Amino acid sequence: MVVLVGFVCSCVDVPETPTTYFDTMKVRKSTETLTYSFSAKLKGKQDVNIMPRISGTLTQVSVSEGQKVSAGQVLFVIDQKPYQLQLQTAQANLLAAKTQLSTAQINYESTKGLFDKGIISKYVLETSENSYKNAQAAVALAESQVASASNDLSYCSVTSPASGVVGSVNVRVGDLVGPSMPTAMTTVSDNSVMEAYSSVPESQYLNLLNSQQELFSDKSFVDLFPPATLKLKSGEIYPVQGKLISFSGVVDPTTGSVSVKTAFDNPDGVLRSGISGSVLFSFEEDDMMVIPLTAVNTIQDKSLVYVLQPDSTVKATVIMTQDMNDGKNCCVLEGLKVGDEIITLGVNNIADGQRVSVRQDKSK
Repeated sequence: MVVLVGFVCSCVDVPETPTTYFDTMKVRKSTETLTYSFSAKLKGKQDVNIMPRISGTLTQVSVSEGQKVSAGQVLFVIDQKPYQLQLQTAQANLLAAKTQLSTAQINYESTKGLFDKGIISKYVLETSENSYKNAQAAVALAESQVASASNDLSYCSVTSPASGVVGSVNVRVGDLVGPSMPTAMTTVSDNSVMEAYSSVPESQYLNLLNSQQELFSDKSFVDLFPPATLKLKSGEIYPVQGKLISFSGVVDPTTGSVSVKTAFDNPDGVLRSGISGSVLFSFEEDDMMVIPLTAVNTIQDKSLVYVLQPDSTVKATVIMTQDMNDGKNCCVLEGLKVGDEIITLGVNNIADGQRVSVRQDKSK
């Protein structure tokens, strides 16, 4: 018996997968502005912690946070009564000591006259002289106690040692304050000039050092540095340019960073201590290879670009870059050469060795 089995063939139209076209660019060299950005914390030219010199109960707070004060202005007042009593006691002791000195002087002069006439012995004279000297010492001691008590009384008025702006006020009326307080009563910041302190990572420092070798070879390289720009956390650019003050050039082994200090004039008092931002230094560089950030695929600690090959495949290439701090581009330090054609968009969807179609009309 022969069984015939029939096969029914159904023709179904399968839609073609649309071709994905990639934009490319050819690497070239050009003259560009390279900007280095250092994170910074601002401090006033002189930040003074206000601590009391004596202990006592706070009776008056004469300033508020953010207030501008002058050198010598009273900031706080500590209860004066105990120190007024100490001064009165010291003054009374001084008066008594002076009275005793006057009596001792009279006795000594009288004794000396009797000794000169041979009426009394030298021992009696020396005893009288010693009493006179002790009375003089007692007066000197009493005078120092009066001066000390007077100083303590004056310390009841806590004044500002410098002109500036008052920071956080950490005490209130009724608080017991003293020299051993764990925190300052407040801080007065002289913010006429603000200093930006930066810790530059070793890798960033080396990039700057390599690109600016001629600059760093000059002993006065700090004076040759370009003006600094301050970018605030809000993204706003501070309108007054700054100047590099110091560049340690020594990597701290504990932090792996280099210390940099930059100064900015603050005529309007806009900047305050504690503000964070970034200090920018811009250098004009020749023969730079600049590519868009969209061309870079970052995988773990590696930066990759995809270089187009003659057979329309791509080769994943590791590069070393320097951020240009414009949010769009980066400078290629190693890994590419002039004339290389790289993919500029969609690099997250490409694999090494993949064959790609390149958009011919770059305007699309």
